[in-house]
Amino acid sequence: MNDSTTDSSLSAKMTTLFKSLHRHPELADQEVWTTQQIEAHLTALGIPIKDYELKTGVVAEITGSFSGPTIALRADIDALPLQEETTLDYESEIDGVAHACGHDFHTAALLGAAEVLAAERDQLHGTIRLIFEPGEERHTGARELIAAHVMEGVSAIFGMHNMPWVPVGTVALKSGKLMASNDNFQVTVKGVGSHAAMPHTGKDPLVATAAIVMALQTVVSRNIDPADRLVLTVGQITGGFANNVIPDEAFFKGTIRAFSKESRQLAKERFYQLVEQTAAAYGTNAEIEWDQGPSPVDNNATVTQLVADQARQFMAVVPAPTTNADDDFASFEELVPGCYAFIGSKGNANLHHSDFIADPAGLIYAAKLHVAVAQALLAKLNQGTYFTN
Repeated sequence: MNDSTTDSSLSAKMTTLFKSLHRHPELADQEVWTTQQIEAHLTALGIPIKDYELKTGVVAEITGSFSGPTIALRADIDALPLQEETTLDYESEIDGVAHACGHDFHTAALLGAAEVLAAERDQLHGTIRLIFEPGEERHTGARELIAAHVMEGVSAIFGMHNMPWVPVGTVALKSGKLMASNDNFQVTVKGVGSHAAMPHTGKDPLVATAAIVMALQTVVSRNIDPADRLVLTVGQITGGFANNVIPDEAFFKGTIRAFSKESRQLAKERFYQLVEQTAAAYGTNAEIEWDQGPSPVDNNATVTQLVADQARQFMAVVPAPTTNADDDFASFEELVPGCYAFIGSKGNANLHHSDFIADPAGLIYAAKLHVAVAQALLAKLNQGTYFTN
């Protein structure tokens, strides 16, 4: 992939595919059209689709002419429930749904890499498993793929996420903890409604909710070691429907991000204590729904060094800071050694913003990195090198 003409041709193909995917975003676990497009593209390249009985998402394999280990390359494919507000000529055609996280970028880049690797299968000593994961935004995809045994036989895995603060032609890397764990909560505070002018006749869930939300701020400030990082955010509060009515219940939800098992567990324990006991102090009752998401993304040092060595051949490499964002790529890394990288997609806005734009000029670098890492991983494994978590 060093020939400029070849790079230009592949870049054009990926850009066309990227724009098509961007126009047709689909929410987590609903990626039917996207799945069909991926399968059609892989089939045209002569890459067999593996049948894991998935509702959406695709797993395929490029099997080399020579026997050897299996490594995996992963891209996520779902979009966000968000209205796009850009001036792109290929903006989302689906109302209220947008690829504001760049999963269309990831998908196009891996398909571009697949084209190159498929053309070189007669030189490959081993198998490259291509994973197009559904439902990443809801943390369902990795769980479903692992339950379907997609990771069986895989010796190492690589993936990347576009990052708007990273310049095109640059990859940001670090070994160890890169991204946080994610636990989401939903709480319903149940009281007794009453006339607003007669609050003594009821049990006000709004006042109780306000007290709970304020009390939760002490989880970080008075419980977590300042040397550790943890974020607790309440992102939504709802309740009531009139200025003169105290409702029967109120609702709030949010998220907790952590980097250590100890802080993650402590935050959960204190959350339950503060919510339940504060609610009780106001004569109300709190019902908690807890969604345990992925663990922190934790990059294997040896695999990360291999990725950095490959990237330096054709792009800049800079240290990546840890981020409180999460990614269920972590679930794959709990099973096999891996590396998750940030690839430059320099844009005008951050991820998950309505005006987020991923620069398609970064696609060629992402595809080339997938190819180089896949080849290097197979080479290392065939030399008898084994990566251990």
